[in-house]
Amino acid sequence: MKTIDVKGMKCPMPLIETKKALKEIGKEESLRIIIDNETSVKNVTHYLEDNNLPVEKKQDGKIFELIVNKTGDESYETCNAEAYCEVPAEKDKSFVVMLAKDYLGEGEHELGHALVGSMLNTIKAMEVLPEKIIFMNSGINLVTKGSLFLPLLKELETMGVTIITCGTCLDYYGKMDDLEIGRISNMADIMESMLTVGKVINI
Repeated sequence: MKTIDVKGMKCPMPLIETKKALKEIGKEESLRIIIDNETSVKNVTHYLEDNNLPVEKKQDGKIFELIVNKTGDESYETCNAEAYCEVPAEKDKSFVVMLAKDYLGEGEHELGHALVGSMLNTIKAMEVLPEKIIFMNSGINLVTKGSLFLPLLKELETMGVTIITCGTCLDYYGKMDDLEIGRISNMADIMESMLTVGKVINI
């Protein structure tokens, strides 16, 4: 039995080495492949099974052992092994926060207003910050004169979070001249901000 050790190799190398080893062994001989990551195990197994080469799989901790018996079907020799290389896409962690009112939840407005401060402090301590915080409707009260949360929002702004506020909303509430932080935006800009990130958190 021929053994190949592809531990530490990233795709497509385990697949390439497997294909090479299959060419080197004779008909009805067995090949043992030692792998240390699940993605390569999945890809190599898929490649072998698609080419009518049944696989016996064993696992010892984080080490996988695939054993395959070479049959007379040699279609794998012309098969593009690299095409089986599947690399997990990195999860898009980008997000924006939409505040469409100046309090959180329902019920007591005073409590909901206090919870805004708790939320902003929590956001500030997070490892991944939102790209933007968007303020609409009565949420504009959080970024205009008299807001208790301006210091917190200014800290977030210095940390790289973009603060944008609906211009139509400011005009409706007669607060166009009261904006204390960030920039005035329009619906087209707001929609683009929401469509180009992985997640939108509406509050």
